[in-house]
Amino acid sequence: MILELKEANKLPMKTFRWLGVNELKLNREIPDIKPFQRIEPQGEGVKELVITRSNTFPQDKMPLTGMGEEAAEFIHQNKNQEMTITVPKGKKVKEPVFIRYRLEAENPVLVEETLIFAEEGSEITLVVTYEGEEEAKAFHGGLFYLKAAKNAVINLIQVQLLPDTGFHFSNIGAQTDTGGQVHITQCELGGGHAISGILGELEGDDSELHVDTIYFGDRDRVLDFNYVANHYGKNSKSDMTVNGALAGTSKKIFRGTIDFKKGASGSEGAEGEYTLLFDKNIKNVSVPLILCGEENVSGKHAANSGRIEEEKLFYMMSRGLSEEDAKKMMLEAWFYPAVQNIPAEDIREKVSEYVKGRLNHVKPL
Repeated sequence: MILELKEANKLPMKTFRWLGVNELKLNREIPDIKPFQRIEPQGEGVKELVITRSNTFPQDKMPLTGMGEEAAEFIHQNKNQEMTITVPKGKKVKEPVFIRYRLEAENPVLVEETLIFAEEGSEITLVVTYEGEEEAKAFHGGLFYLKAAKNAVINLIQVQLLPDTGFHFSNIGAQTDTGGQVHITQCELGGGHAISGILGELEGDDSELHVDTIYFGDRDRVLDFNYVANHYGKNSKSDMTVNGALAGTSKKIFRGTIDFKKGASGSEGAEGEYTLLFDKNIKNVSVPLILCGEENVSGKHAANSGRIEEEKLFYMMSRGLSEEDAKKMMLEAWFYPAVQNIPAEDIREKVSEYVKGRLNHVKPL
């Protein structure tokens, strides 16, 4: 089966074509899509939710998504896992809810569509993990719709730990009403090719979007990110923080856009993308963009990349650490803020061990 995307992760405002960052074009063969074993949400918080095995909202009322309509339509047409999670009005689910996917030789392809609808004054934390077997040559395509009603809060945490042979994309659309908040944490650590798109529509006054992402590229891994925050409501807030590390001949593109629409007075947006470089042969591209149709707003962006500080590394090694352990400690500190958003010790430990394993591919300084 061929997955073809002609305009995925598209910049809202195009720049010079020769830079090669306006969009992602993809033509890739993927395994045939078959029924996937039914996976149920877990945790004490599940009993407080309404979960259905279908999308109960009309497609024309769903938010737009970060990767775009082509990627969303692919999921609509080919999904083998679907659910709607509704948090009833006023219900604050204190315990996190977990969905754990494992892609194996018998079930190598997951194409999921998930809608999270938090009704007025409600709150939920959902943690979704993706793991797999090397021999499975796994494919994961995910589509998440997040709708936070008035004063509702959605915390979505995605932890992607697929093996090198895996291919993964995550396509998210978020929508917030007055006072609504969406918090997204992405740990994009696995797979040979990983794509992520997030689009937040801050429609209500005093609504918020927060994105915290970590990534690690080694060998010839390819990563492509597109995050967009559209401010419509007054006094709305967004921030996007992306911390990553690259090694080998890996390639990464990050597009981050904050767009203040007319009427979004008093709004604030900030984005920062910071990359540790372990090798000279990587390709690292950052495209921070701020668009403004309203005067009384505040927008900030920053992008910084640099090689790991050898003085710090050798200092730590002089205290008895191996180079591998010293690098692992520095990466853990780099990733710490996002990892601490994961409300489960066993998953945090898996992230730590996974990063340590990938460091085996990083050549010594």
